[in-house]
Amino acid sequence: MQTEPNSFQTGLSDEAMQTLKKQLVDLVEPLSDHQLLDLADGIHEMLRQRRMVRQHHAERMNARTRHGVDLRI
Repeated sequence: MQTEPNSFQTGLSDEAMQTLKKQLVDLVEPLSDHQLLDLADGIHEMLRQRRMVRQHHAERMNARTRHGVDLRI
């Protein structure tokens, strides 16, 4: 898994993330395969949208800078 630059890292500590993962696994365990895949697709789509917004922002910032700094993610 590729990590994001620190400027975009927010959220949970490693310990809190492990706790959340355990709680989520416990919650989704009773779901059917179809339901679980549907949930995963929704999360994946949210990630794609976040990345598109960040990419669009970086492209706009690059267009405004004259120094040619590559801000793409």
